[in-house]
Amino acid sequence: MKLLYKDLLTTPIDKLIINSLEQALYQAIVVIDGCEHVVWQSEQKTLTTRNLTKMREHFEKLDIKEIVLRHESAYDEMVGQPTKNGSNRLEVPLRQNPYAVLKHLH
Repeated sequence: MKLLYKDLLTTPIDKLIINSLEQALYQAIVVIDGCEHVVWQSEQKTLTTRNLTKMREHFEKLDIKEIVLRHESAYDEMVGQPTKNGSNRLEVPLRQNPYAVLKHLH
């Protein structure tokens, strides 16, 4: 079952994961009741953006407990790092507000 963005408007979200896929391509994943779900914009397309702030704006008014930016790299060995047996996942916490200065103050 696909989780559509429009269905999240009334759903409490434990965690929003903004997954950094590649050079400025971000995908939305939500955690609800301990399960990760990719967010779909429509039946045919996942919710992705080329701008981190734009992705955060999509979720600005939703009920979300935690927001993180996630990155996993498949290229450690290409930058002189040894190949790892485990994950190299990095999650950076983000604030609820996507702006350094509130939008309404501009």
